[in-house]
Amino acid sequence: MRTGCSRCPSERGVATALLLILTLPALALAQSEPPPGMEPVELTDPLDGHTFEVFVPMSTNGLGGFDADGCSYARGEQPRNHEIVTSPTTLYSATLDAWKLPVSAEQKGPLMETLLSLGRDVESVRSLTPADKYELAAAVARQLGRDEFTIGQLYLSGAWTVRDTIVGFLPGIQGAGDAWSKLVETLPMVKELTEPRGRTIALFDMARLSHRGGFVHERSDFMSLVGSVPDAGLGAAAKRAEFARRVAAEDRLLTKARDAFRAGLDKPDGHPEDRARIRFLVGEITRRLGDFDEARTTLEGVELDAVAGEETRALARDVLAVLKVQASAPTVSANTEGAPATPATTD
Repeated sequence: MRTGCSRCPSERGVATALLLILTLPALALAQSEPPPGMEPVELTDPLDGHTFEVFVPMSTNGLGGFDADGCSYARGEQPRNHEIVTSPTTLYSATLDAWKLPVSAEQKGPLMETLLSLGRDVESVRSLTPADKYELAAAVARQLGRDEFTIGQLYLSGAWTVRDTIVGFLPGIQGAGDAWSKLVETLPMVKELTEPRGRTIALFDMARLSHRGGFVHERSDFMSLVGSVPDAGLGAAAKRAEFARRVAAEDRLLTKARDAFRAGLDKPDGHPEDRARIRFLVGEITRRLGDFDEARTTLEGVELDAVAGEETRALARDVLAVLKVQASAPTVSANTEGAPATPATTD
């Protein structure tokens, strides 16, 4: 158990040296030719002065469209998976731009303490997921006194990296309303599938689309229907459990993002138009977390806010339109046709 006093400099140095020894094999493996589309960048850890190299994307594309909360998608590797750089020796984590910001001598000790605590069970940097790195970056940003909106965006971007592992690549979806339209258009084809393997795959795809659109009860309905299909050798039960685990992991980060955004809104910081955008994000995250009444109240306020940008108001209108039609509770148990009732009514 740690005491209330801080580590002495010599003890901190020993801990850092030990962490360096443990992570050197991973660092050595990283010194290779850059993957296609990536370029090397050399950085120096502000805490221990260690210099290392990382690979970052050279370009991206928007072929996968976007979600209402700002999550955009590229075909291929998502650039956000590489936007946080984590030091292999101290776990100092930040966006590439934030690495340029100074860390004072007074800040280094407490920050090292925080990172040593967070990294206690980390075997190597290579074992960290992109979401892990975003959480570390948020902890670093908070320790260094960055504003709550910056911290909230780090948590939100971390949630997106988890969403990537759930939805994969679904091309050209342009926000919540478009996702709903595609769900309704696709549903009749899913109803026609009766062969267990094809039906199971289709239901998972519909759950992925529902998740991307933030249709939480439709997502639950499709996952429930998967459980009613005879096993087709796809390991559906295990996949359903993993799907649920990842949804919970994303929701945890979304909640942290919303908490940070709300804390920022409680202060008189930021331009009014930027604050309106953050209020929109609070409303949209709240919808994705399943609290539709609070989401509706927040988004209606944004839509009527004269200082909000037109793009922000348009996003609020789009999401409010979806809130009128998406299910307010799971419906599959009461549906005898074998598909979620709410989308089916629009056939």
